[in-house]
Amino acid sequence: MTVRLSRDGGRTWPVARLLHEGPAAYSSLAVLRDKTIGLLYERGEAQPYERIAFARFNLRWLTGNAVRGPFF
Repeated sequence: MTVRLSRDGGRTWPVARLLHEGPAAYSSLAVLRDKTIGLLYERGEAQPYERIAFARFNLRWLTGNAVRGPFF
């Protein structure tokens, strides 16, 4: 599962951060009340539908300016 960022209305997607290396499926992304980003997604080790996961991260992590990873 890779999270991507566009700053030009979706014409280009220059920012990408890998969140999960294994298979993944449906996801839903939202900005949370505290201005962090929440991602609910399907993931697994052998198949993408093994579990549902939630990750929370900030824009600094996504753009590579933060050392700490996402919070699960």
